Amino acid sequence: MEDFLLKQNFIGRDGFVWWIGQIAPIESQKEQFGQNGWGYRYKVRILGYHPYSTEELSDNDLPWAQVMLPPGVGTGGGLRAQTISLVEGDNVMGFFLDGHNAQIPVIMGSFGRSKYQAPGGQKIPFGNWSALGENIKKPSAAISNAKEVNDSSTESATPTSNLSQSQAKNQKPDAPATSTSTTGKNIDLPCSTEEESAKGTKGVINKIKTAIDGFVEFLQDVKAWTNIKTEKAREWINQEIDARAEQITELASGLVSGMIKGVFTKFIPVLGQGLNFLYVDVFGKLLSATGNPIISHLGGVAAQTATLPGVKAVADLIGCLTNLVLAPLENLVKDILKSVADNILNFVDCVADQTVGAMINGIISLITDGILPALEGISKILQFFQNFNFADFMRNALDSILDLVGLGSCFKKKKKDKYGACKYKLGYGPVKSSDLDLSKIAKGSNIANAAAAVAQSAGVPLDGVQSIVGAYDVFSGAISDPKNEFLGDVEGCFAGIPTICKPPTINIFGGGGEGASAIPIMGALSGNTGSIIDIRVTNPGSGYTFPPFVEVVDNCNQGYGCVARATIKNGQIENVYVVSEGENYPVDEIIPQVVTDVNIINPGIGYEDGDVVIDNQGNQYDVTIQSGSIIKVSPINSNDITNIPVLRVLTSTGSGALMAANLGDRTDDGEVKQVIDCVT
Repeated sequence: MEDFLLKQNFIGRDGFVWWIGQIAPIESQKEQFGQNGWGYRYKVRILGYHPYSTEELSDNDLPWAQVMLPPGVGTGGGLRAQTISLVEGDNVMGFFLDGHNAQIPVIMGSFGRSKYQAPGGQKIPFGNWSALGENIKKPSAAISNAKEVNDSSTESATPTSNLSQSQAKNQKPDAPATSTSTTGKNIDLPCSTEEESAKGTKGVINKIKTAIDGFVEFLQDVKAWTNIKTEKAREWINQEIDARAEQITELASGLVSGMIKGVFTKFIPVLGQGLNFLYVDVFGKLLSATGNPIISHLGGVAAQTATLPGVKAVADLIGCLTNLVLAPLENLVKDILKSVADNILNFVDCVADQTVGAMINGIISLITDGILPALEGISKILQFFQNFNFADFMRNALDSILDLVGLGSCFKKKKKDKYGACKYKLGYGPVKSSDLDLSKIAKGSNIANAAAAVAQSAGVPLDGVQSIVGAYDVFSGAISDPKNEFLGDVEGCFAGIPTICKPPTINIFGGGGEGASAIPIMGALSGNTGSIIDIRVTNPGSGYTFPPFVEVVDNCNQGYGCVARATIKNGQIENVYVVSEGENYPVDEIIPQVVTDVNIINPGIGYEDGDVVIDNQGNQYDVTIQSGSIIKVSPINSNDITNIPVLRVLTSTGSGALMAANLGDRTDDGEVKQVIDCVT
């Protein structure tokens, strides 16, 4: 009676009874994970409340414990929710909603699995066993972790890298790596020089190139995870083609109208010149026949007047020709992307160059087809231009046409990224973008059209999209043939998987300057791959007003994780230091490196004489301190360096110093700088 009188029988007013337990094997709760399941609940064996023996209390008879969701997860309302990922064998903590009656448990949280847990193990109450098995399959290589660990150790399942799907597939079975739908996607940033801004350039061509870049990367991801010939893969690709074609056509709409206006602006002087030729021709013939200059003049004017309806018909096309071109353009873009999907295995810049070139060539062909009927009415004017071809006229005048509509600057070799990054790759950082080269596109257009002409004369005209845009490499499987790999640097375009993986290269861009170059220093060799432990500046460049971006790339796109930053002094690159060394970069050989000197990035404050600098490679350093700041650090001993040296100041008063070690080849000159005796 006394106990009853003390109870409030109200949740939150009675005692809080907490517990620790273990989620039972999934065999005892399969109905929860089928069609009849509801909420997030698990059967839990609770320490002290439930016996250790399944003979006394079977797993099937354990109570259901509801999961109390943390605030950021979402309840499902408003379509906002995240999956709870508890599995059998997990140790959890909670409380009883019904207090000491202990029949309604609620899970508040869980304890991460440690690297010290027993491997494998039999499924016994409160024992350690793997959650992987027939019911719970091992995840894909992208998020794999063979040891099922989730703590702060190196064996932890916590991801340390963010990889694309194609990279994740090539990782070791226990490599901690994650992949997201956005990783590796390129973002086209708003960047322009003053010249471009003055012309109103919107970077249409580079946006189209970015879209093509993203499309090829999507193809690489699909090919990395599945057979591209399967029905499902083709469905994904076709959906992506439809979406990209719509995007590119929308981007190209302004380009099309601008090109049409531009070509007419260039064509009007041609018509004027033709009218003059027509007058001179008729005047000369009549003068020769009649000897009367007045009659000859009137005849020349009459000949010009007779062509005016044809000239007007051409001028009237300006208003409707854009729609005539845009109507079939989306299907043309789809056909081009389908050929890219069939033939391209690896994205390289020339793929975008050729694809954009094919699209521009296609636009020229569509504009030409639209204007040809009207050209018949001005044939007497065009007769004075030998073998006049409107499509060739457009191609030859393309640079000036694009200049007229403010797009020519997209093609010129200017330093578009001089002041900042024009492209950002999610999961990687700023990316050096290469502008399209109009001369290469024009040259490729001429080659493509010449190939089409040869095929036509041989009686085997090209089919489909090639009959409109020309015979570009992207329409042939030979572009990905390993036999053609070394032709890409000359004239052709190799878009296959490289047979030889070369060491990474360093791209330095932005910062307002130009001319800087650097090479990577490799370390931590594992097979034929390694990490980047330092970057050596080979040319400091000039004109830098703020630190430029540093990008690390390799031709096989297999390395990842390296992050580097630059410092400048007097307009030049003073140093490039590595923040994160990354891994899996191709390596030819590793030359032993030692610390040669130290770059002071931030001298800090509050340091005193006697403070010591050491690193994680066992090196000690001589320190010079002035007014509480570290102004110079020099290595005393020189152990071989295989990982990034992390310098640390042993001090009780100073703070804020940031230093980066510079590495160099070991030179054994026999000099002993200092002998250190360690006595314990």
